[in-house]
Amino acid sequence: MTRADQGFRLSPAAAAPRRGPRWPWLALGASVAALAVTVAAGFLVLSGSDSGEDWQPAGRIFAADPAARFDGRDQELTAVATSGTRVVAVGGEPADFGKRAIFVISVDSGRTFRAATVRTVKGEPASAGDVPDQVAAAPNGWVALGRSVSGATVVWTSQDGAAWTRQSDQSGAQFGSKDRVRHVAWSGKAFIATGATTAKGDFTDAAPVVWLSADGTSWKRVAGWQLHPPARGTLEFTDIAWVANAIVLKGVSSVTGDVTWRSGDDGATWQEFAVPKPKGARDLHVAASDTDLFAVRGLGATAKVYGSTDGLTWRALPDLAVPGQQSVLKVTGTGGTVTAAVVTDRRVDLVSSIDGGAWAPAGSLTLPERRQVLDVAAAEGTTILAGRESGGDDLDAMLVVRDERGEDVRGQVNGLGTTDRAVTALAWQDGQVAAAGSTDGDAAIWISRDGEGWQRASGQAMSRTGAQRLTGLAAGPSGWLGVGVDGGTRPLVLTSRTGTGWEQADQVPAFAPAGKEPLVATAAAGGPQGYVIVGQDGYGAAAWYSVDLQAWERGTPTSEDNLKGTQATQRWMNSVTTGRFGFLAAGGVTDPRAYGGVFVRRPAVWSAPDGRTWTLNRLPIPDGVNEGRLTHIVSRGDLVLAVGTAVVAAGARTVSLAYLSPDGGRSWQPVTLPAEAGQNMIITAVTSTDAGIVVAGAIGRPQDVVLWTSKDGRAWTLERPAGPGANGQGDQVLTALTSFGKGLLGVGSTTAGGVEEPTLLMRP
Repeated sequence: MTRADQGFRLSPAAAAPRRGPRWPWLALGASVAALAVTVAAGFLVLSGSDSGEDWQPAGRIFAADPAARFDGRDQELTAVATSGTRVVAVGGEPADFGKRAIFVISVDSGRTFRAATVRTVKGEPASAGDVPDQVAAAPNGWVALGRSVSGATVVWTSQDGAAWTRQSDQSGAQFGSKDRVRHVAWSGKAFIATGATTAKGDFTDAAPVVWLSADGTSWKRVAGWQLHPPARGTLEFTDIAWVANAIVLKGVSSVTGDVTWRSGDDGATWQEFAVPKPKGARDLHVAASDTDLFAVRGLGATAKVYGSTDGLTWRALPDLAVPGQQSVLKVTGTGGTVTAAVVTDRRVDLVSSIDGGAWAPAGSLTLPERRQVLDVAAAEGTTILAGRESGGDDLDAMLVVRDERGEDVRGQVNGLGTTDRAVTALAWQDGQVAAAGSTDGDAAIWISRDGEGWQRASGQAMSRTGAQRLTGLAAGPSGWLGVGVDGGTRPLVLTSRTGTGWEQADQVPAFAPAGKEPLVATAAAGGPQGYVIVGQDGYGAAAWYSVDLQAWERGTPTSEDNLKGTQATQRWMNSVTTGRFGFLAAGGVTDPRAYGGVFVRRPAVWSAPDGRTWTLNRLPIPDGVNEGRLTHIVSRGDLVLAVGTAVVAAGARTVSLAYLSPDGGRSWQPVTLPAEAGQNMIITAVTSTDAGIVVAGAIGRPQDVVLWTSKDGRAWTLERPAGPGANGQGDQVLTALTSFGKGLLGVGSTTAGGVEEPTLLMRP
């Protein structure tokens, strides 16, 4: 590693280098992400004893593999901002429900970094699922914007960049569900965010939007006629620059390419204006020093530079030319200096200027395929590059800092990453229970006879190139079946006769993808009729069948669109159950005819009496619900319950969604699970027992565990369990349930106290 290669790598204290998986289910949103639970050093046993609760340590049970070379986490830093000597970088890493936010701060211009604290407005640890992708600094405060797991815009604020508050959902009310924020900055008198909105849902009709806020918590929306959008094509704003008497926005038009908008009254009104555009100019970047605006247009080996004091009159400055120059990555300003990041052959060169005319070298970063720069900012005396860095399967967040002489500034950031130890599925048979998930990016399975003493299962098939995680388990007459995802294009399929030694079963033709899209296995079911795996194949749903875990065949549809999907008519299966009726799967479809367009999700179930041929049944969505999907299905005799999560018409609150079939899937009727008014609620797990059906959910934000129980699937009782694994500060959630002998076994997690810990529930 050369001096120019050196930079910060975010990693856990005393942890091995990471192999960071890009879990395919994070892109699915509605499927496996709702099953994952990160497991740390301990589990909670809630028993039926007189004490009611019993804690037992379990680091030895769900422990990471001591021989693992990676920690299985995928991190990135997507944005960086500065104020004087303070630097804040933001990003995320995979978590139970989407991603976990990362905020890091430096008070010495990037020479050292530490983790910032993130709390809710109530002072509790922030929930997982929200991740920032933009950050900006003002003289007296900071703001970050990002997305929640539901797709809503989230707002964080801070006075000093070190302690952040996740604002209530109301703060993001001016950011609609069909808005996309591309940039946020301080404009001298207010925070300004830019982006686009879409009526269709896919941004093929993108129209520009500007949001203004004096304090970062309350935002004013400026859109439509207020921005005088062009009559033809689409337009989306990206970059922001400002001086005392002008705010300049760069946008991208589908008709004219780069365009610029200007406001001379602090964002109240906007008009298009022109920056000189020579023939062959490809990209445009805008930035500002304390007194001047600068526009840089790339021309391949050189770049045209223009300066302005008001954004109306522009003067040509000497060209920006760096040896080997290919393009300009970004231009940023701080104080009296403007800095450009220029891409050369496998390198990023930094150059700085006071007047936009004379540029001086300010360091460089070699840029092999394993490195990607996502943002650049300048502090007092340094330039900071943020992004991600991969070495083979290893993906880490990256911070590189250069001083005024171009020298590398070395530092250390510890304790930010979390090691992958996840339990995502449970199953039992013949007095033996199995728990499955992943550790350090490899598949992992544990076996127990009593739910307290566990043994890690063996098998070379659990460790491959790339990342693996098991998300579904099933047991039947021929043995055990585990399914999930890996770093390749095939699903992860493992089988075992006894549950202790496992072999790979996914190298047969049935699991080979037909196109470029990977096959994803989500869940499995097994019984006397055989075994079924369900998941997704590109835009369509996928299913596989085996009589004995030896020979596998792809499921086929009774009608082509029952499984096959398009971008507008997607299909996916999240869960499957079996009984005398054969097999039933639950998931969702997108309905382009529904209000809201292409990306509106609708609940659906599929039936396959023989496990091979599948028929789609779209279920009606209840009144007052905008969209919804099914995530779990369970059966007890001919009684079948399919459950999931819906978004109410207002678009901001989630509620439970449930359908009951008394006749093995031939007919369905909606059922209502008791709710608490005004609370967000999602379904996280379900199982059947000898006494009835149990559904687990998470309520509120931060989340607490709720349980619904029913003998017949029609009359339900809502329970709020007590205990450290069920409620308290931070998130508590149960993510998998199974009946176990005469009792109930469940796994979950809690972040009470700010540290993620697992929970294992055992109760009569």
